Amino acid sequence: MADNTRKQKPSRYRDIAARLQKEIRLGKYPIGNLLPTETELMAQCSASRQTVREALRILMDQGLIVRRAGLGSVIIATEPPVLFTHSVKSLGEWLRYSNETYRDLVDSREITATGKLAALLKCEPGKHWFLIEAIRRADQFADPLGWVEIYVLRKFAGVVKRSDHGRTPVHEQIAKMFGQTTEYAQMEIFARAMPAALARTLRVKPGSPALTVVRRYYGVREELFEVTVTTHPEGRYTYSMDMQRSLRPRV
Repeated sequence: MADNTRKQKPSRYRDIAARLQKEIRLGKYPIGNLLPTETELMAQCSASRQTVREALRILMDQGLIVRRAGLGSVIIATEPPVLFTHSVKSLGEWLRYSNETYRDLVDSREITATGKLAALLKCEPGKHWFLIEAIRRADQFADPLGWVEIYVLRKFAGVVKRSDHGRTPVHEQIAKMFGQTTEYAQMEIFARAMPAALARTLRVKPGSPALTVVRRYYGVREELFEVTVTTHPEGRYTYSMDMQRSLRPRV
């Protein structure tokens, strides 16, 4: 029984959190009211206590509820703030960025990189890619955090059909399906005016401030196999890096 619970947990608690998010948003649980108790949620959702607690933790992290001893889970907001803070201390944390957000797939197609696009991707002109376009959100019901374009080699196009495509980082999906590992990665961050083509989708004005983050993933023999270009409206993304000076031991 315990083994089955562990296998179901990663998707199960997110499903419960998504349901509660929707019910809070629709007014079933108004601000100031309490969510059902853990025991009640366990019965309603046929889930373990640990799974329910993980779901409630997501709501807490999003600023929708607070947990008060002896009282329960109190609703404090109906919408999470549209902000994502990406704190990085290692390559592993850097690669986990998209584990903490949700991609809402919009379109996918083959594309050839020429001109400015080839320069942005840092690939040779005329190179063929498979493009995946999506809206990035804190969860599947939240307002957009940004617009993401994911360019992968055409031989990896099958990732778009995976059931976990919207939640799992694409480079992880490529590793699982094709054995392609990330040997090293690059990131560039630059400010620009919000492109008119993205403004309406992201609910901002064309030309308003935007932050674009480009991530490039390289495999063996320095082969570039994935490039992700994410454009965030002003105030919706923060990148934080912690660094510590290494002291040389005295001889």
